[in-house]
Amino acid sequence: MKRKLFNAVGPVAVFLVFIGLWYLVAYSLHNNFSPASGKPMIIPPPHRLFEDFNGPIRNRIFTALLISTRTAITGLALSAVIGITLGIAMAQAKWIERSLWPHLIALQVTPIIAIVPLMIRLIGANFTARVTVTVIISVFPIVSNTLFGIQSVHPSLHDLFRLQGSSRWLVLRKLQLPAASPAIFTGLRVAAGLAVIGAIVGDFFFTKGDPGLGQLITFFFLNNLSGPMFITALFATGLGLMLFICFGVLNRIVIGRWHDSIAR
Repeated sequence: MKRKLFNAVGPVAVFLVFIGLWYLVAYSLHNNFSPASGKPMIIPPPHRLFEDFNGPIRNRIFTALLISTRTAITGLALSAVIGITLGIAMAQAKWIERSLWPHLIALQVTPIIAIVPLMIRLIGANFTARVTVTVIISVFPIVSNTLFGIQSVHPSLHDLFRLQGSSRWLVLRKLQLPAASPAIFTGLRVAAGLAVIGAIVGDFFFTKGDPGLGQLITFFFLNNLSGPMFITALFATGLGLMLFICFGVLNRIVIGRWHDSIAR
């Protein structure tokens, strides 16, 4: 009972501390809260976030949320297919791992802004370009965790399958993928957050087409609408949290209680 109580109180306490710090920072900028000054708020306190959350602004935010959600989910789905496929291929042959691994690391550490001009030339500033940015940002954790999970299978289990004369496909299907599934889901949960970041970043770089959350944040910032800007950022955070939780639930459904990381 005490453990459950601490598990419930801990997150609430941290949230209250965060809200307190938010108020402290907001009201330390007291010169922005005088109605006579005519100056916009830099950081509005929580109770003033929704002052400008009227019909038109609300509709723009919800429309942008749908666009960013579509971008993030599409990019994450492609990252999952590409990442798991590459991780499996790299685990099956050392020469594939040695051939692909340096390039994957190089892609991971390359700043997106450095390849944006090339992407605009090749793809154009459209939905495909935004999805491509999302894939580039989110694919690496899936590849690395899939590879790590498959390579972490105990050698004695491989010996057992080898004694039974099992084919490589059977070993992959019956041993490696089930054993690697906790690591794969960990990579998917990390990639879920990165996919939302990719969708927002893609919005910043590719300004053509329907505006997503990234473009809307820029619009509100340029027009001194601090409340809607923070609300849009909170919606982006909520989108990433939702995807993270979805993969956590899927992790429990697929793996169940047989693995230590779930059973604890």
